[in-house]
Amino acid sequence: MRNSLAALCLCLSALPALAHVTIAPAAAPPGTRINATFRIGHGCSAAAPVSTALQVELPLNLTAVQTIAPPGWEVTLVRADDRVSAVTWKGGEVKEGQVMLFPISFVLPKNESQLAFPAVQFCGAEKAEWTDLPRGTEKPAKPAPLLTLSSTSTLPASAALILHDGWFRALPGNIPAGGYFIISNGGKDAMVLTGAESPGCGMLIMHRSSATGGLASMQHVPSRDVPAGGSISFSPSGYHLMCMEPKAVMRPGNTVPVTLTFQGGGKMTATFAVRNAAGR
Repeated sequence: MRNSLAALCLCLSALPALAHVTIAPAAAPPGTRINATFRIGHGCSAAAPVSTALQVELPLNLTAVQTIAPPGWEVTLVRADDRVSAVTWKGGEVKEGQVMLFPISFVLPKNESQLAFPAVQFCGAEKAEWTDLPRGTEKPAKPAPLLTLSSTSTLPASAALILHDGWFRALPGNIPAGGYFIISNGGKDAMVLTGAESPGCGMLIMHRSSATGGLASMQHVPSRDVPAGGSISFSPSGYHLMCMEPKAVMRPGNTVPVTLTFQGGGKMTATFAVRNAAGR
């Protein structure tokens, strides 16, 4: 995916610091395409508090890997034979107390397993290697990000999710299309929306529009809570979906399926209308 799209994904925000490099979601159904994020929320050490690069090794059995670079960063795909074996983001900075989200999309293998993504975080001349794997009950000192593949992917009956007025605003050429909807949860359990996918998009990412000091920006959002007995809205001026590299089907008058994914592997699919730039 072209780096020119990176400006649409502002992933730097003042979120709580994380204990180590992680991947979200941490679980997903086998054989599906997911939109994941790697997170940095700290430096390599007290002496090297500013992160300047992240290198992640990818498991052998991932396919159709796509990614973009956050603004101010560059992304490089390392290839081995006919597969992407690693991804490197560099050129930017993550200061102490900030969090950077690095988005990546791929198709998972069909068998149930646990996938490791050994990561190396660079802070100038210093680095921190997050490559340790679990051994029995021993907790790794520098744990590698892990993704568990599980066939448990149905939503609990108590969720009672309903999606209303799903639509995309199609723009000319290959400009990303915004996706909007309202989802209500009539059940007793809160749900956590972790991503979305559609055959009409090369990559479908959750974003949030905001303005600070008169400057508008968009932030990548890794998840959003859907409260029990409540609803949330994805609208042009707030949270929304961003359809990167829209396909030919993304034309006004058409419809496209969108599958929303939830924490724990649950999914729901709805049909979205495609409207023109005026929302008609």
